[in-house]
This record gives sequence, structure tokens and C-alpha cells, in this order.
Amino acid sequence: MNNTVIILIFVIPILTVLVISLGYKYYYELNRKNKIKELLKKDNVEILDDKKQKRFSKKERNWLGKKLAYAGFPQQYSEIVFIFISIMFGLLAGIFVNFVIPNPLVFVLSSLAFCFFPLLVLKKIIDGRLEEFNFGLKVIIDKVTSMMKSGVGFEQALKKAVVTSRSKLTKETFEIYLNEKDILGEDKAFQKMFTVVESKELRIFYLTVSIGRQSGGKFSNTLEKLRKALHAQGEIKQEIISSTKEIKVGSYMIIGLVLFIYKMLNSSLDGVLDEHFFGSSEGQIQMFFIICWVTFGLFVNSMLSKIKG
Repeated sequence: MNNTVIILIFVIPILTVLVISLGYKYYYELNRKNKIKELLKKDNVEILDDKKQKRFSKKERNWLGKKLAYAGFPQQYSEIVFIFISIMFGLLAGIFVNFVIPNPLVFVLSSLAFCFFPLLVLKKIIDGRLEEFNFGLKVIIDKVTSMMKSGVGFEQALKKAVVTSRSKLTKETFEIYLNEKDILGEDKAFQKMFTVVESKELRIFYLTVSIGRQSGGKFSNTLEKLRKALHAQGEIKQEIISSTKEIKVGSYMIIGLVLFIYKMLNSSLDGVLDEHFFGSSEGQIQMFFIICWVTFGLFVNSMLSKIKG
């Protein structure tokens, strides 16, 4: 308990200073931008939409900034906010674990481990958005290919396909291309799309359109080949996912078997195992490292059996 009080005495002032400094920086930057906008308005300079300006104002962002943009958080200070959330989550989780297992080493290790949990959540969000976008992209390619074979031009076919898209993410991403291509050019418009979603399928679609433009003719046949390739890839991916699920199920069954054996041994030894692992400080630390090792094994197994699109 004394360790927890000491930790709180140091942690709370530091977090308070961080929150105040971040709030001041945010207020200062917001006030500065408002002043610049007012000056630009006086000179009759067109102001871009604030949300889009924040999303694409930086040509190059760091690794975390790019990942946050892929997750739908393109704001300028999203990296700082995410790091702050990660540190706070890690510290709070570490304090909670420290109440159960009062040990400085356990507190430090658990805090560091839980600091990476928001990163796993971020990756999950990115994967979900990517899956939604790729599905919407395949539908758009199907519609564009069908309309182009019927004699409709690429631009008109793409606009109709985007309007009828059921995926909000896919629609918003392609609207960037439709709105920016005449101003910035086709290549730069696609580059803006690449900052919203990290999709290999989108890059292949871009190359197909680019090569078709350069050839000067209709490229509906090329789009048809791309459509078939994407559908075949999706079918293969589903088959592989089904097979990898067996590996994950096997891992969970082994863990369940170990727990069952533990309960049987503990029952036969009149609760000696529970008394050691949950009733003594040394046993609690050992149980903590056992749980960490099992969790790490499950994580590695998940990474090895993961299929990237």
C-alpha cells in the first residue's frame, strides 16, 4: 500500500502538469489559426474546409500519425493525445495490478505492458476500416467495369458507382479523388486517398487507371481482370482464415486443459496450489509472470496466423 501512495504522489502532479500544458498548447494553436483565418478572409482568400485541411495539411507524418490517420483520427495533435491516453491507461492498469500484487517490479512491468494496449485497439480499428474499404472498392470496380462495357465513360461510371456505394468510408475516400483530380491532377488526388486508408487494392486500382489513361484507349478489359483477381484473392483469403482458426482454437483448448489440470491438482492437494499462488507474495509474482508468458504466447500465435490482405 505504501508503494501505491508513493506512486500516486509522483504520478498525479506529473499528469496534472501534462494536461495543463497540452490544454495550453491546444488553446494557443487554435487561437493562432483563428487569427490567420481572419486575416485571410479579409484578403478574400478561399479557406479550405477545416477538417480536410487538418487531414491533409502535412505531406509527411510520422509512423504514429499515419496510423492514426488510417484509423480515422487525422487531427494535428492526435499523436500527442494518443500517447497521453496510452500512458494514462498503462499507469491506471499498473496501479490496479499493484493493489492485487503489491510489488514495484510488477507495477513497472504491468504499466509498460498495458501502455501498448491502446496500440492494439488502434490496429484493430485500422483493420476494420481497411476491410470495409476493400469490400466497398470491389463493389465499385464491379459497377465501373459493368458500366464501361455498356459504353459509359470511366469518369461518369466512377461517379455513379461512388454515389451508390453503401460504405461511408469508401464513398468519402473516393470523393477526395473526384473533388481534387481536376485541381491537383489524378496522381496527387490518389496520393491524398492513400493518406486515408492503407490499401494495396487501392494502389493496384490506381496503377490500372494510370496505365489505362496513358494507353489512351478503353481499359474496361483491364478492370475486368482486376475485378476477377480481387474476387479470387478474397476467396483464397477466406479459405486461409478458416484454416488458421483451427490453430487458435487449439491454443485455447490447451490453455483450458492446463487450467483443468491445475484445478484437479489443487483439489487433490487440499488447496496447496491456491495458497501458494494467491496467498503468498512470491506465488503472486510467479502467477503474474505465468500470465504474462501465456498472453505473450497467444499474441505471437495470433500474429503468426494472421492473414494480411
